[in-house]
Amino acid sequence: MVAPAIPLDETERLASLRALHLLDTPPEERFDRIVRLATHVFEVPIAYVAMVDSDRQWFKAKCGIAADETGRDISFCGHTILQKDPLIIDDALKDPRFHDNPLVIREPHVRFYAGYPLAGPGGYNVGTLCLAAPQPRSLSPREIETLRELAKLTEHELNMMDLIRSQRELIETKNALAETQLQLARELEEASAYVRGLLPAPIERPVRTEWRFISSSKLGGDFFGYHWLDEDRLVLYLLDVCGHGVAAALLSVTIHNVLRRQTLPETRFDQPAEVMAALNRAFPMSENGNKFFSIWYGVFDRRTRRMSFANGGHPAPVLVHEAAGVKEMGESDCLIGVDPDMAFRSQAATLTPGARLYVFSDGVFEVERPDGQMLRKEGLRRVLGDAPSNGASRVQHVLESVQAWQGNDDFADDFSLLEVEFA
Repeated sequence: MVAPAIPLDETERLASLRALHLLDTPPEERFDRIVRLATHVFEVPIAYVAMVDSDRQWFKAKCGIAADETGRDISFCGHTILQKDPLIIDDALKDPRFHDNPLVIREPHVRFYAGYPLAGPGGYNVGTLCLAAPQPRSLSPREIETLRELAKLTEHELNMMDLIRSQRELIETKNALAETQLQLARELEEASAYVRGLLPAPIERPVRTEWRFISSSKLGGDFFGYHWLDEDRLVLYLLDVCGHGVAAALLSVTIHNVLRRQTLPETRFDQPAEVMAALNRAFPMSENGNKFFSIWYGVFDRRTRRMSFANGGHPAPVLVHEAAGVKEMGESDCLIGVDPDMAFRSQAATLTPGARLYVFSDGVFEVERPDGQMLRKEGLRRVLGDAPSNGASRVQHVLESVQAWQGNDDFADDFSLLEVEFA
């Protein structure tokens, strides 16, 4: 057996690992889902995410193994972190580094191993995504590429702050997921449920929210959310990534996480124009599979009743008030990711008590009748104006009205409608 060497940058590498604050933390579904997916895609009994500490490898997520950690001196992963490329062992009994390794000659009797190094802060390899099986096997070039994509997805979860790189990895993961086709049917169902699970719960006070979301495919490009910056200021946003499927959904969820966790560097999240500019810098379409997106982002201050907002290529929201009628709120600037030098405007409006704000994607009004007639924004404004002022759900009324217009319940694009009522 050959014990893994210690990297020349071990001090910096360990500091990078410690900076993640991940060692000895409880299991997390975001990592568990990846190793479950790996076992299904590659049809192996063992998959895990390992963090390589100074004297051990510790498993952040695992399938098919009971131990929480093993010694670094007998680990396969200690070898994997020494390189940039994956370490693939078709048959450990035929490899002089591992033929008498305890993990090979005893439980779990590893014969096949494939590990991909995971970089942490500063680019240092802090861990691995691994596959293992008790029978020899090899990986095709396509399977190696799929492993790489899953590893990059795992690395993204380790490095939420490295925005541009993590987005590229997430978008590229689409290829690996799409190519598995029927093998990934259940995983796509799970991913769809996961995305829906991230949508926010309704709020009753001091503002009231209600929404409807219908994806036109298993995974779509729409997403929305809201959260309190503090006890007085509420953030609202709705975004629409071009296209549908895994790539669009991954990008939309990533943008949502960036906004929710406030991880855009040097950005004041109570300043909508700054948020737009930071998103535009962080998600250029040239580095995200030629995908761009629209987004409306607003901050409501309940003390002043002032809504400050910015609009990146998104349909203008509609404001409804019994006294003031139905009108669009604000104007739109450029789509996000298209022009890196684009300047975004900050706009504002004062919302009187009883006002209702509707934020939506274009899938709500770009619907056609069988004769080809489209509802358009004008038709949607009429539907919103006719919604009941109390009693029955207004968003349900809008949904049913749009479905009645097109003559069926299926949508060609994602249907996302958020209502916010200001008491």
